[in-house]
Amino acid sequence: MAPVALGAVGVAVAGAGWFGYAESGLGRADAGPSGSAVPVPVPQVRDAAVASASIADGAMNVPPDTALAVTAPPGEQIGAVTLADRTEAVPGILSADLRTWTPVRHLRGGAAYDLTVVTVDGEGGTGLSDETFTTSLPNSPLKIDLISPVDGATVGVGQPVVLAFTKPVADRAAVESALDVQSTPPQPGHWSWLSANRVDYRPQNYWAPGTKVSVRMNLDGLSDGNGHYGTADRDFTFTVGRDQETTIDLRADRAVVRRDGQTVRTFTVSGGMPGLDTWGGTYAVIDKSPDVHMDSRTAGLGDEYDIPDVKWDVHLTYSGTYVHSAPWSVWAQGERNVSHGCVGTSPESAEWFFDNTLPGDIVQVINTPRTVAPGNGFADWQEAWPRWLDGSALG
Repeated sequence: MAPVALGAVGVAVAGAGWFGYAESGLGRADAGPSGSAVPVPVPQVRDAAVASASIADGAMNVPPDTALAVTAPPGEQIGAVTLADRTEAVPGILSADLRTWTPVRHLRGGAAYDLTVVTVDGEGGTGLSDETFTTSLPNSPLKIDLISPVDGATVGVGQPVVLAFTKPVADRAAVESALDVQSTPPQPGHWSWLSANRVDYRPQNYWAPGTKVSVRMNLDGLSDGNGHYGTADRDFTFTVGRDQETTIDLRADRAVVRRDGQTVRTFTVSGGMPGLDTWGGTYAVIDKSPDVHMDSRTAGLGDEYDIPDVKWDVHLTYSGTYVHSAPWSVWAQGERNVSHGCVGTSPESAEWFFDNTLPGDIVQVINTPRTVAPGNGFADWQEAWPRWLDGSALG
């Protein structure tokens, strides 16, 4: 790194001998013991060795996942580091001996970085060095097939954050480390990989009604370990609405809808016939549509049915389970299960349920012999918390 001229600046001495660069306008390192900074005079810059960086000054087309480390000369400590492109400064961490600094996140792709380092010797002598380098743009972008919920959505208390990538991710720990979820009020939660392509975040228990959630995806320049790199960061927010939970009992063929603990509606249903039983388990609603074309060939059932305009559809699984209007089976609703796997109910009840359901609302289907897998829709709640944590690449 090239030394540069040092003007009249101050060095802050704070706890345990940590040196922080105080008045140069260059910023300070984002780690180190806390304490009250006391500006002291700085001697003239010495003619001495300067800090070294693992990326060379003037380097071009540096892969964004290149590990960067800044090291002080022998016998000296790092006083401050500023690493920034035109968009943002990158925070970092000082080692315990105050001699090495590393950024806390990967670099962006196609960005020009300035790296400025202040070093301090045992007598308070100060050195200042500066370099620039440029990162490469990815040739093969990391693409996302699904992000749920959508930005600004109001959702039910069971809504997970769902990210599905178009290709398998090899470095799951790196991707997971780049994802951040904050909630108000705070609630414990964690990411878990449901497949090589999909990672979900859910709280330990259902979201508290009224919770505000913000998601930060620091993917710009991030490698997935398979040669694909993120091309942009992304932020989105959502709000948790009221607590609505529905239990569908396929022995009684009845649904009970509770809102904030109080029953607000019951209605009769008919589930999947023996051999085509409805998937049981605890779901968060994926989405809903006022009409869906239901074709048995898409479910692997040959020519069993082809209904172009099924009304009031609340979507539960990717394999095609819905709660929907079924006027053709009103005679069986409340009595027996005759569907091909969906939960049918009367047009009136289906419309009410459609109108009063949010994505992320909890639906629990009981007394059926089949159990849904967590990745078949938003059935994250099928897993107990310890097992959910086992799915994290970070532990």
